[in-house]
Amino acid sequence: MRKPAAPGKQTGRVGQLLFVVQQAAQALAVKRLEPLGLSPRAWGVLSTLTESGPLTQIDLAATTSIDRTAMVYLIDELEAAGLVERVRHPQDRRAFLIHLTPAGQDVREQAAAALAGAVQTLLAPLDEAESQHLVDLLAKVAAHWQQVSADHPEPADGPTRPSAARGERTASPGRRRPAAQSRSS
Repeated sequence: MRKPAAPGKQTGRVGQLLFVVQQAAQALAVKRLEPLGLSPRAWGVLSTLTESGPLTQIDLAATTSIDRTAMVYLIDELEAAGLVERVRHPQDRRAFLIHLTPAGQDVREQAAAALAGAVQTLLAPLDEAESQHLVDLLAKVAAHWQQVSADHPEPADGPTRPSAARGERTASPGRRRPAAQSRSS
């Protein structure tokens, strides 16, 4: 059982706050998705296909921020469950478009209903305007980082450091940044 947080001043470290909220969101999602046989990543794929229509595996991986290799296994699982199907891309014989099946649409709708309660639980301390403002801000940050990722794909030997992409110096692996520079963790 988890120990309750010690009373006192809440941290202002963005990374830590996002981590805590992400952990809560993940736990709430898992609890509601497991009875449907879905993981949060599988839910992400189904909902993305509903919003975007058929996508290639590579585009789906990029859109959902899931590693391309992991996406192959996830699509294999979803296809075996009858929730998606691979259809040869009409303009590129080497690629497949991932289509949501009618069964996939049904499960996605059930999952959306189950997750609506999770969002209400997660955002309970906020009023409606605050909740919408939070969603708008997170969407803005997410769109920015998706664009940064598209502009600066990860090299084969490790993740892109956005500050390095802007020409700024970064600490080498294993070295700590001075406290004044470490605002996001």
